[in-house]
Amino acid sequence: MSDTSPLGNEVSGGPRTLTAGLFDHLRERLLAGEWRPGQRLPGEHQLAAEYEVSRATVRTALRQLQSFGFTVTRRGSGTYATATAARVRADLRRLESLSATIAACGQRPGMVYNSRTIRPGTPEETLRLELQPEEMVLATERSLTADDEVVAFSYDAIPRSLLPDVFDPTTIESSLFQILAGHGLAPASAVTELHASRDPEVGWRRRPKDPLYVLLDQVHYLQNARPVMHSRTFFHEGRFLFSLVRAS
Repeated sequence: MSDTSPLGNEVSGGPRTLTAGLFDHLRERLLAGEWRPGQRLPGEHQLAAEYEVSRATVRTALRQLQSFGFTVTRRGSGTYATATAARVRADLRRLESLSATIAACGQRPGMVYNSRTIRPGTPEETLRLELQPEEMVLATERSLTADDEVVAFSYDAIPRSLLPDVFDPTTIESSLFQILAGHGLAPASAVTELHASRDPEVGWRRRPKDPLYVLLDQVHYLQNARPVMHSRTFFHEGRFLFSLVRAS
C-alpha cells in the first residue's frame, strides 16, 4: 500500500488494523449521510481500489458494518445503507467490552463505578463461577454511558483468587475487559441469557422513572473453560439495541 492511501498511517499495524481503519472510515461516511437509507454502497472492487486494500479486507469490514446495523447485504445485489438511529447497536455474536461497542458506533463511551468491593460470592455467583462456598469475589457496580447518556447498569463478579494478592479494587476505573486482559485473563467465550426486566431496584441515582431493561446474564470463560466473570447487565430498552444477523 502506498503512503497516499485514504487510510493513511492507520494501516501500518497489519491486516487487523486495515480492517478496523476501513470499518471506521465507512462508518463515518454512513453517519455523515453520504449514503441515504436504502442506497447501495460501492461494490467490493470499487472500495478495494479506493482504499488500496484487498477485497477480503473490504468484505470483512462490510460484514462488521452489517453486524452493527449500519448496512444490510442482499445476496447478488450488494450492500445497502440502513436507517441508522442515534442508538448503540451490539452484535450478539461478538465478544468485546461494552466501551468498545459504544465507540464502534461512533459515540463516546463512559463508565462510572458505583462500588468496587471484595466480598463473599452470592449463591448465584458461587454457582455460576464454580466457586467454593464463601469464596471471595471482586464485585463491581457500574453505569455505562454513550455520549454522557446512561445506557446500562452492570453488576459484575470476578473470582478474587484469579487476581494478584496485592490487587486494590479501589483503583479500578477502566473497562473490566481491559483489567482482565492486563492480568492475562482475557475472556475467550461467553454464555449469554437474555431476559426482560422491570426491576425498580436496578441502578442508582439516574434511574429511569418507568424502568424497562434488557438483561444480559452472562458467564465469561477463559480459553481453558474456567469461568472468569459473571455479569448481570441491565440495558435501557431503546437506548442499546442488540442484533443478530441471520441468513438462509
